[in-house]
Amino acid sequence: MASTSRQSLDSGKLPRGQACFSCKRRKRKCDGNLPCSQCSHLNIEDDCEYADRGKRSLTHILQEDINRLENRIHYLEHPREPTGERAFPLHQPYHASIGRSKSTTPGPSHHRSSSRSSTPTQLWMTPSEPPRDLIVQLIDGFLAYSSEFGFFVNCARFRQSALLPFPIGHHSRPSPALLSVVYLWGLHLTSKGLSGNHPHKVMHTLQAEVLLSYFFFSSSRALEGKYHASAAISLSLSSSLHLIRSENHPPPGLLPPPADAVEEGERIHAWWAVILLDSAFAVGLCETPGFAHRESLSVVDTPWPLEFEDYAEGLLAPNARYSQTIHNFVNGVPTFDAGMSTVAMLAKASLLWLQADELARSWKPGMSSTAAATFNNDFKRLDGVIERFRESLVPPNQIPRPTPAMTRTLVVAHSIAHSATVRLLSLFAHTDMLAKRRRLSAARLG
Repeated sequence: MASTSRQSLDSGKLPRGQACFSCKRRKRKCDGNLPCSQCSHLNIEDDCEYADRGKRSLTHILQEDINRLENRIHYLEHPREPTGERAFPLHQPYHASIGRSKSTTPGPSHHRSSSRSSTPTQLWMTPSEPPRDLIVQLIDGFLAYSSEFGFFVNCARFRQSALLPFPIGHHSRPSPALLSVVYLWGLHLTSKGLSGNHPHKVMHTLQAEVLLSYFFFSSSRALEGKYHASAAISLSLSSSLHLIRSENHPPPGLLPPPADAVEEGERIHAWWAVILLDSAFAVGLCETPGFAHRESLSVVDTPWPLEFEDYAEGLLAPNARYSQTIHNFVNGVPTFDAGMSTVAMLAKASLLWLQADELARSWKPGMSSTAAATFNNDFKRLDGVIERFRESLVPPNQIPRPTPAMTRTLVVAHSIAHSATVRLLSLFAHTDMLAKRRRLSAARLG
């Protein structure tokens, strides 16, 4: 540096790019001294730094740390935003050794600073492993089919090294990347076996799918929500939950007979929970429902749900049989199964909302006379069903033996029923004054 400074002073001109960082920033002429005259004049001698043979200055190092931390904070505060390439700055463990002589041995101070700078990243990225007994199951489950997935490592040697009592990342065990993929395949291949002995695996899996779907929908992650909703629909249909107490005596599904009335009530509630999930979000997302109600109305025989405590009290008649529950309701066919519980009211409201949305979307300008006549008949029928249902709804303050959950459920049922009227009348509210007044009244009540 001294020779460079003397050379620059003798020639009166500093070589290009050799000015201190402060003068570069201010675009001032630098004399190459340490500190230079400009920094001395401004009383900022401590900021007078030079790029010495490719070595980063302390200012640059600190600025990079600040930028990295700011990016990390922004990611944690906004996890749903798309992540750009700067959202996760890559850790460069060998950066400090670039340009260093191979014979140079870093001292204790270097180890301490490296440890301090890398500890948060190491802690964040440290992989964990399942319990040992589960590791054995996963590895054995994978190795049984490993030849089908292009696994070319010696199976016996891999298993022996994978089960050594060392932490993941130890050089005597397989690499963390390979172990993680093997665990993933093992979990995929043995997932049925791991839960196969659970007595409530079907119902608990269905409940998990419903909860996950609601979670993803509430987190504005519609694609994942639809995936789990579809899984819930498929599982409920394959388990014959839509045929509980059917008078057609359906073949048994995946479930054994219920142990008691409470367990049967859980299954009835499970079916209507799936219908509510499918109907409400189909309308909310303007998409076709997973369960094709229009084409499959006649196959649902499961009775309307009672309140949870009613099953324990034996209010579900043991020998009662049911048929075409949804078909009868949406077509205004009276049945002995009134379905007056708060949960039943919510399920009915969601079905009518879906029917209104599907019918409104089916209308198109310039329809043929036959299609228009069919539409008008469907419109009058559904309009009458919705109005009768709204009139039958119990006010939330008149529920016998109310609970907070029952009150909330009934309030939502009222709102959805009014929304069904608003949706159905939206086609004619601009040209029909009666439809406009009815639509406005329903909107105010909702």
